[in-house]
Formats: sequence, C-alpha cells, structure tokens
Amino acid sequence: MRRTTLTIEGHSYVLAQGTETATLKASAEEAVVAGGKFVDLTVVGNIAVSVLVSPGVAIVITTQEVPDDPRDTGHLSEPYSDDNAWDIADLF
Repeated sequence: MRRTTLTIEGHSYVLAQGTETATLKASAEEAVVAGGKFVDLTVVGNIAVSVLVSPGVAIVITTQEVPDDPRDTGHLSEPYSDDNAWDIADLF
C-alpha cells in the first residue's frame, strides 16, 4: 500500500492509505490558481483536515510503500476507536 505525506510550510499530514496523489496535486493547483482555497484531506485515523493552500506556499508530497493497515480506510464515518489505537511512530 502507498502512504502519502503532504507537508505545507513545515507541517506534515500523513494521509489515509490509498490517497490519490494526482487528485491531491490537482486540488492544490486549483487552489493556487484561485488565489487560495481550503483543500480537504483525510489523514491517518480517518480524520478530516482542511488546509489553506495559496500562492507562495511551499508544498511537498512524498509517498512510500508501507504494510496495509486495515483500520486506515479513509472513511470519515469510521475514525479509529480506543480499541484500535495507533501511534504516529508506527507510520515511520
């Protein structure tokens, strides 16, 4: 499985497994062309995050191969519960 990390101005967001980088890039480019827009993301833990992307903001997208995590579905209606706790250190 591929995991994508989006870094904006030094803040990193580890995205849900299976995030399409082409869609993410298109959303970021659209936000810049518009002069700035919020881009919605789903991060590990199935949590929604909105980031403001605007001209002049440095964005870095990295991907890596990782073992599949069945909890990391990207479904916002299924955030990880205490029974499925995870540690961010497990991601790296």
